[in-house]
Amino acid sequence: MSSLTRSEIDPADLAATSRRLAAEIGADHPEGVVLVGMLKGSLYVLADLARDLEVDCTVDFLALSAYRPGASRIKIMKDLDVPVAGKDVVLVKDVVDSGLSTHYALGLVHDRGARSVRVCSLIDRPQRRIIPIDVDYVGYEAGEEFLVGYGLDIGGHYRNLRGVHVVDPAALAEDPHPFEASVYPGRMSGSG
Repeated sequence: MSSLTRSEIDPADLAATSRRLAAEIGADHPEGVVLVGMLKGSLYVLADLARDLEVDCTVDFLALSAYRPGASRIKIMKDLDVPVAGKDVVLVKDVVDSGLSTHYALGLVHDRGARSVRVCSLIDRPQRRIIPIDVDYVGYEAGEEFLVGYGLDIGGHYRNLRGVHVVDPAALAEDPHPFEASVYPGRMSGSG
């Protein structure tokens, strides 16, 4: 696991991290594994991870409603299509913060009879946990920085960036053009 100490994680570093995580998962599951991507943020992480795995894998997705303070429960927005009973499952996430949605997903997969369930996250923020969750495969540990790219977003934007960038949400809301000009170089700054 690397600590996020710089303002950006470049694509080459992300590729090396994906290979490392795939090697760890493959070593723990030599007979194969079901990768369950937690939508939407895990899409990019999962795609690279699945291609880097050197063991058989099945891929499925699970989407849960975003946790909202004061909400009575999390809802399943997209359920699993693959039966997981008797199988080894790795939940793949872009980031684990509070642990609330991860805890819910772990319980759901356990209740469906999975032999084992582990968690893989590109970014882990253990200092923000509300519910204790162990992340078995960690790409990077981060603090309070607001991150976008490689699946991480702000208001649904910037998931498609090839690297991970630290941003100031207030500055982006005020004027996104300087940031967008730096990450979308083919796009003329100032054009909408």
